[in-house]
Amino acid sequence: MKKTWVWFWSVFIVVLGGFGFVYWNMWQDSPQREGEKAKTAFSTFTTRWQYGQFSNMYEQLSTKTKQQITKEQFTQRYQNIYEGIEAHNISVEPLYNGPVQPGEDGTIKLHYRLSMDTFVDPISFTGKATLVKEKQGEGEGWYISWNPSFLLPDMQDGDKVRASTIPPKRGEILDRAGRRLATDRVVVDVGVNPAEWSQLTPAGRKQVSDILRLASNEVAATVQAQSSKKTSFIRIATLSDDDERIFQLTGTKGIVLQKKQVRYYPYKEALAHLIGYTGSISAEEYEKKKAEGYRSSDKIGKTGLEQMYEKRLKGSAGGRITIVNADGMDKKIVGERAAKNGDTLKLTIDAELQKQIYGELKKEAGAAAAIQPKTGEVLALVSSPAYDPNDFVLGMSTDKWNELNGNPQKPMLNRFAHSFAPGSTFKPITAAIGLDMGAITPDEEKDIDGLHWQKDSSWGNYEVTRVSDHRAPVNLQKALVYSDNIYFAQAALSIGEDNFMQKAKEFGFHESIPIPFPIEKSTLTNGEQMKNEIQLADSGYGQGEVTMTPLHLALAYSAFVNDGNMIYPFLFQEEKHDPYWKTGVMSKESAKLVQNDLLQVMEDSKGTGRGARVAGHRIAGKTGTAELKQKKGELGQENGWYAAFSVDDPKLLLVMMVEDVRGRGGSHVLDSKVKRIFTQALP
Repeated sequence: MKKTWVWFWSVFIVVLGGFGFVYWNMWQDSPQREGEKAKTAFSTFTTRWQYGQFSNMYEQLSTKTKQQITKEQFTQRYQNIYEGIEAHNISVEPLYNGPVQPGEDGTIKLHYRLSMDTFVDPISFTGKATLVKEKQGEGEGWYISWNPSFLLPDMQDGDKVRASTIPPKRGEILDRAGRRLATDRVVVDVGVNPAEWSQLTPAGRKQVSDILRLASNEVAATVQAQSSKKTSFIRIATLSDDDERIFQLTGTKGIVLQKKQVRYYPYKEALAHLIGYTGSISAEEYEKKKAEGYRSSDKIGKTGLEQMYEKRLKGSAGGRITIVNADGMDKKIVGERAAKNGDTLKLTIDAELQKQIYGELKKEAGAAAAIQPKTGEVLALVSSPAYDPNDFVLGMSTDKWNELNGNPQKPMLNRFAHSFAPGSTFKPITAAIGLDMGAITPDEEKDIDGLHWQKDSSWGNYEVTRVSDHRAPVNLQKALVYSDNIYFAQAALSIGEDNFMQKAKEFGFHESIPIPFPIEKSTLTNGEQMKNEIQLADSGYGQGEVTMTPLHLALAYSAFVNDGNMIYPFLFQEEKHDPYWKTGVMSKESAKLVQNDLLQVMEDSKGTGRGARVAGHRIAGKTGTAELKQKKGELGQENGWYAAFSVDDPKLLLVMMVEDVRGRGGSHVLDSKVKRIFTQALP
């Protein structure tokens, strides 16, 4: 009986196994199993696609697809498309809804969802892939019938993808009245067609060079350097669209003229050092900026406000991804983002006042700063000589650059951002400190005889020298009117080093001026303290190691207008801040007293500032001549200074400095310049 059961179960298992084997083979060839195989193949394909593995994707393409495109062509084409549109964060998700099985034609249709970020807005769409079962190599499986619409909707064979940048309009820089200080204009690129250029005679080429005012060898070198590239246009110069040379070159064989828009600076040299200029981005700048969306063909701020406010002025580029047909016609916009134009910067600068001041200085090496002393608006920041920033935009010849760079007056140097010894224009600060400390009184007279003075024999052969001996006792007003060095040297010694340093620092020495522009700090000493009494005495009349920038000196003088408070400067109309940078740098009484004395400097018949008086207006001011020398006994360079402000209706406070005035009248070189500026500025 037991053997019977063993036999029964053995037969049953064999029969069941037979049925199982038959069923397994039937299931392997069933539509459901084929659907699973196709899904597995497609999942592998989409994963490779997501990671940009086009070479591996190619192995899964149908035979018919492979006959139409090589592996190298497939890989290169689609890598280039993705790189061109800056595709990243690519996601390709197969969509399987219910059972999958072959259709009547034997193919399987599978859907997928593709999403990716691009250099414009993200792109997302649902596509459909066709899989065919075929034998490739030694095996049989499901392969993908590829077509270009897999990558982008509606893309067909022969179509191309065009990725174009929509550049933003760079923000303008305006003055207080809305005058354009930095804007755009149309210019003309002058170029040569190398094929036609080579056929010109040497005389013909020279004629073109002469018209453009370029050296023949410079033009030849430019053309030769670019001729290896397959191009029909090599730029050799850029001219403004109204330049008469354009008409001379029109129709010249080999010459090609192309219009374009560039940055333009209407006030040219007058505002060069403040506004700066733009230029082509360098390789080093591009490496630093490319993560911010910059391209190697972009322009970028190189100096001045153009550089400092590059991010705000530039704006952000837009872009467009377009499918283009075989004829080069736009077929469909796949993705688009509008450009965001740069911000407009509105300054407190008065461009016409700036232009006038520069006009007064342009033949000199010097600097100036002008402010509205009651509000702190910076009206002008001038450095002379300067350069035309448009020359950098249009492209500067080697000769022009050498001329500019070799100019002994250093037009590339921004003088208003540098500090210089202020000379006698510092004396009113010493006066205010002395009055507040009780070291001097307005009516106290000092008997000073002769042109030279020293405290005692401990000074050796060092003496303080004044311009003239007035042979009379000197009080504070006379000392300012006559600009008496000895009086203020003695005043500094009476104040004492510690008090002098402490009170003078309250004016903002060794601090950055709170405006958004890099300006040197003014200094009282190069070290922590004075070297000796001689340095203290010299500091009292603006020599020693005292240095000031024109703007800082103007801010210090604003305390004489604002009851002892230094106004807070601002350069942008949008700025919000406290009214004063420094409060109580001198008492209200001292401020008023020194202001009256400075009025006499201009109005007294013997005052050093009388040459700049303006009829019908009361102007207070102080002149100064600072001598720069390495050692006693030598003649150093002399710089002339002028600081002046209108009294009855304080609208303008002006500080000017001119270098190298020795033998030309010292600070009186500035008399007529200051007078003309106030005459025009005051109603």
